[in-house]
Amino acid sequence: MSTHAERVAAAADFDAARAIRLLSDLMTPRMAVYWTDLCLSALAGWSAFGAVVVLTPRTPWAALLLLPAAVAMYRATLFIHELVHFRRREHRSRFGLGWNVLVGFWLLIPYFMYEGHSEHHSRRLYGTAGDAEYVAFARMSRSEMVKMALSALVLPLFGPVRFGVLAPVSWLVPRTREWVYARASTIKIDVEYRGHPPKRSQRTRWLVQEAVCFVLVWAVLGLVLTGVLSPVVLLWWLALMVGVAGLDTARLLGAHRYLGNDSEANLVLQMIDTINYPRSRVAGLVWGPVGLRLHALHHLVPSLPYHAYREAHHRLVTQLPAGSAYHLTESPGLLHSIAELWRAPRPTEQAEPAPTAAHQPGGASTGRSSGSRPAAPR
Repeated sequence: MSTHAERVAAAADFDAARAIRLLSDLMTPRMAVYWTDLCLSALAGWSAFGAVVVLTPRTPWAALLLLPAAVAMYRATLFIHELVHFRRREHRSRFGLGWNVLVGFWLLIPYFMYEGHSEHHSRRLYGTAGDAEYVAFARMSRSEMVKMALSALVLPLFGPVRFGVLAPVSWLVPRTREWVYARASTIKIDVEYRGHPPKRSQRTRWLVQEAVCFVLVWAVLGLVLTGVLSPVVLLWWLALMVGVAGLDTARLLGAHRYLGNDSEANLVLQMIDTINYPRSRVAGLVWGPVGLRLHALHHLVPSLPYHAYREAHHRLVTQLPAGSAYHLTESPGLLHSIAELWRAPRPTEQAEPAPTAAHQPGGASTGRSSGSRPAAPR
């Protein structure tokens, strides 16, 4: 992998406008591809999950089907990331409804909880306290990485509490609504992040999604309590959520370099703080599907459809100058990147101060103290 100094030096000479022009004909999403992929992924995931529920009482080996179920549902889940980047409102509306029906409602992560994702791509907010999806792990205690990894075990409990308890309380006691919006309505990894209430145009849509999840939580609980549904099914459901959350947690730990900075971050500086895994074509299907193994490419061109990533990456690596900032975003593998993040010297372990804007022109502010830690909902 390249060094931070090499990436910063290359970023100063990187022609982002040229790179984006090379991809200008790839920007139109092919909705037939999206719908087919989403539906097949959800079908595979729920079919494998159904087999676990039906066959496990007869043969314990059927529990192994939970692994392909989690992988398939993880792929289906990640379409929420594509969804939020659609430029056309009708695409977001129709595909968002389909995604909620097939995935979001059942995993208790309705689409409205990810509508603030644009902050993660903002020049002003990337890497700051206003970015729910960034924590400067490289400048913090390694215990924060451990907490992040372990959080996957408890994340499934968030949905039932958020929609089964907090939602109705906030409906009945309006003064609690602000807290619920701020603390429990965003998919995030920074526990200190405070979310925003819905805009006037979003209120009805958010309320409907909350209500569906509320009904689902209490319907499942009611079926279990009345003996219609076995408690084992509920446990498998939570186990599926753990699997999905675990895969996403691993990906997130290797998505960025998490160095942090003290000033704004344009597209290029966001790109060099993010990692591509072009060699992980097979393993990436498990932990980085739907284009997310080429995450640096995504931060360079956020609206690029996932089905165009392979061609886009090929064009950039062959047509940009050798050793460009884009080339330097590559890593040999996810485990290598996580190990690098773990081994990175923390500010308390080195004589030099942590990187600041003076060292990294145009970088991003962490906006947090070393006490930050990952949050539950992601």
